Order: sequence, then structure tokens, then C-alpha cells
Amino acid sequence: MTTALLFDFDGVVVDTEVATFQAWRDTYAEFGVELSLEDWLPAVGTGSSTSGAFDAVAHLESLIGAAVDRDELIARRSARKAELYAKAPLLPGVRERLAEARRIGIATAIVTRNRDDRVRTQSDLVGLDHEWDACICANEEPTRDKAELYRLALAELAVAPADALAFEDSPSGVDAARRAGVRCAAVPNDVTRGAAFDDATVVLSSLEGHSLAEILALAGDRARPARR
Repeated sequence: MTTALLFDFDGVVVDTEVATFQAWRDTYAEFGVELSLEDWLPAVGTGSSTSGAFDAVAHLESLIGAAVDRDELIARRSARKAELYAKAPLLPGVRERLAEARRIGIATAIVTRNRDDRVRTQSDLVGLDHEWDACICANEEPTRDKAELYRLALAELAVAPADALAFEDSPSGVDAARRAGVRCAAVPNDVTRGAAFDDATVVLSSLEGHSLAEILALAGDRARPARR
């Protein structure tokens, strides 16, 4: 029986993944080149767009054939990202599914590579005052293995992996939940909709399209059958 819901934040709760991508696209456009979604996808869910699976600065340099001031470029992109984050909306269905979880006594937690102050700020901006049972953030370690963050959330909630369901918007996030032994519902957004989610327990077009009971049933929770 599912007793805890573990939510990724960016791209699942608030639509900040689109803002993150657009901020880099706008920065690239200043140099007369385009950042394609295909090139960008490896960065989604990794905690960093300048190291690891994708380095947006190095990729820009390869497109323009010249070196740039990395720190200055990242600062400009960060400023643009902040502008777009201020307008990022709460994603459809989030408020309703959280209210249902609270009503039937299922614990809820944020599990994100983002910072806890950013989670609070974005929640305030979209008017989300939900009281989370745990908020597990990477803070100063944005590239930390997210499977470890899931394990921390499970420990804080005192919940077994089999009794939790995660919500992720990227293949890397789904993989992290799976490695922590947690079932995962993939909820692609406009950035990740074309990605492959073969490891997800279930793929939802949105959190708006199903009641929580229906989502739990789709994820294999036989103790909470869907209501039609």
C-alpha cells in the first residue's frame, strides 16, 4: 500500500524546466545560434547544465567556434533564468493531488537536487502553501546522486521503498527513483515529452488527468483501487 508520495520539484510541481531551457536558448540567441531540445535533454534532471552529461557553455563554444568568458556567460544566463522563474506557473493537477493525499493520510515529500530556499521561493510565487512531511534538497551538492536523496526521504518518513511512489519528469529522475527501489510515475513536461520513459512504472500526460486513486491504481497499488 502506498503511504508516501515523493515529488521532484522542477518540472513536476512548478514549470521551471521550461524556464531553465528557455534561459539558455535566449543566451545562445545572443550569439546567433540555437540550442536544440535534442542537445539539451541530457542535462535535464542532472542538477547542472554546465558539467556532467551536458556542458551548455562548451556546447555554445563548439557552435560559434570561439571561447567565451564562462563566468560572465553563466551570470547572464542566471539573470535571465531568474526572470523566467518569476513567471513559472504551478503545474496542472499538483494542488488537487496534494489535497487528496492530505485528505486520505498519505505522506508527501519533495525530493530535489535544487536548494531548499529555491523550493520555498517558487512555492510562494505560485501560492502553494502545502505542508510537506519532508523536503529533501541537494543544496550545495546539485549533482549529488539523486537515488541517495530518495533514500534520505524514505528514512525521514520511515517508509519502505515499496510503499512509496515518486513523480519525475526526466528519464534520469526515473532512474534515480528506480535505483532507490521506488516505483515512479513519469509526468513529462513540454521539455521532456519526447524522451523515453521505459523504466517508469506508469507515464502520465499530466497530474490533472487522473484522481490520486486512479494514479495509485495505475502504479500497481491494489489496496487503493481507482474510482471510476
